Amino acid sequence: MVIDIDDLHTFDTALLRDAIVIDADVLARCQLIDGVSDDCHTRRLTARESVLQSCRALEAPYLFLSDGRVFDGIEQSHDYLEADDLVPASSAGKQFAEIEDLVMSVAGQGVILRTGPLIAEEEGNFLGDCLVTMREGKVLALNDSLMSCPTPVADIARVVSGMVDQLSCGAPCCGVYHYNSSGVASAYEFAEVVCAFASQFVAPVADIAVDDAGVTWTPSVPVLSCGKVLQHFGIKQLPWRAYLPRMVRAVCEGVSK
Repeated sequence: MVIDIDDLHTFDTALLRDAIVIDADVLARCQLIDGVSDDCHTRRLTARESVLQSCRALEAPYLFLSDGRVFDGIEQSHDYLEADDLVPASSAGKQFAEIEDLVMSVAGQGVILRTGPLIAEEEGNFLGDCLVTMREGKVLALNDSLMSCPTPVADIARVVSGMVDQLSCGAPCCGVYHYNSSGVASAYEFAEVVCAFASQFVAPVADIAVDDAGVTWTPSVPVLSCGKVLQHFGIKQLPWRAYLPRMVRAVCEGVSK
């Protein structure tokens, strides 16, 4: 069952019995925007708190999908651990941090999964937008200094599915976990790989160039350390490169139709 966050006030919480709640609303909405308005955020916090209290009463696990923008107020110097202090600077980072605090303080079986910048085939995503720009025949200027771990939507879905399978079997796991696909790259390095795959399906593909003021990761998410999800759930990182051929081909074929 999929429920929009704005419809929670009409939701029958009795349906939470024997359920596992996956809260992906903020992660999905904030891929290309820096959070929502303060009024909207406050209203949705209140709605979440009510559901979280029901989850605690019914012992229903609550999985909140967050991302590494909760650390974006610190100059990146290491791969961030789950136990590191949160220092958000962006609006989205601050809103993620507030929801995380609510989940941990209210939910009896709260689980938080932070991830990296998501890549998908749909237009309006970093991967899709890069390919569309390249097809226009213009030089694409890209930042080569800000590093991140792009994470295909299919990969994070694999991880969530594995976690839910184990939670549904009573795995006593709670707290914060990290997962981003393996392979640290700048936007420029990522685009180099995308270009290589795209050249197999379409021609011409525009040149790319390094530019400190050029396109960078959206959202800008630092690299996360992912050892805990392996230790507790047995879920291994997979390389984002393994997903790219199918994704690039799907985008190129869609554009050519």
